[in-house]
Amino acid sequence: MTPDKAAIIYHNGAGRGNAAKLVRPTRQRLVASGWQVVEIARTQYDGHARDKLAPSLAKQVDLIVVIAGDGTLREVCTGLSRVASDIPIGFVPTGNANVVARELNIPLQPGPAIDLLAGGKVRQLDIGTLRVHTNTTDPIFFLAMVEIGFGARVVHLTHQLRSGRLRAIYRHWGDTVYAAAAVGALASPTEQRFQIYLDDAAAPRHATAAIITNTRCYAKGWSMAPDARMDDGRLDLVTRQRCNPGIILRAFHAAARARRPSTVFSGYEQGQRFLIQSDTPLSVQMDGDPLPGVKWMEVGLAPGRLRLITPQ
Repeated sequence: MTPDKAAIIYHNGAGRGNAAKLVRPTRQRLVASGWQVVEIARTQYDGHARDKLAPSLAKQVDLIVVIAGDGTLREVCTGLSRVASDIPIGFVPTGNANVVARELNIPLQPGPAIDLLAGGKVRQLDIGTLRVHTNTTDPIFFLAMVEIGFGARVVHLTHQLRSGRLRAIYRHWGDTVYAAAAVGALASPTEQRFQIYLDDAAAPRHATAAIITNTRCYAKGWSMAPDARMDDGRLDLVTRQRCNPGIILRAFHAAARARRPSTVFSGYEQGQRFLIQSDTPLSVQMDGDPLPGVKWMEVGLAPGRLRLITPQ
């Protein structure tokens, strides 16, 4: 009997350069479990796993193992979705935030995460979809969240800092750079008002900040939307109508305790489709990556599109 075929995709820069060191033990574990590892591929540029590796491997293998962070996992998921492949994905998390792993209790330690490839179960999970132009046919996929406002500005500032003088600091102390960006964003809260249409509602919600999320986990175990689930066929919407340092700090204090934010300043709803409109470009982040400012977005859901190995 011919063994099932597997491939490994890894991001050389993930895990402060440690992802490459995990390739060998991952391959050994797969082989010991009866898999034939036919391809080991290193991502070479942004979009490589999405545009080339995943679509090509989908025709050759029965399992893809990703050794990287959430960004590369999203790329692989997107690449498989574009060719309508439903092969399962194994995940050895080596990123900085590891939101998906924290959400699904995938071990953050390499050894247990590698062992999970043989001892876990394949679970069908929802992924989010994002369109930023009205004439776009193919959506952008996201795993965790789309955020508008303060948190997105933190992500944009972090990206600027880690691409500049603080690049070396970010490689070793990423949380320090995020903290510096948060202080900078708090010092200059300039939030624009925008409108959100939920599902088929005729009247919009008005907000100055919003998170549309597929996961409870926001970052480092914090939770902006404690009712969110990756397999419930819905996205959770958290909005803030006003933003100042006090309100923002209260929201993040609630998130650190995994509680809903105060309803005095925030709204909490669930849905499947969200239309966002603004008169001015909005600051947006998706799964921890900054997006160019947009005035129009449609956020939706692709139920059960991701098949991921998770704990039993």
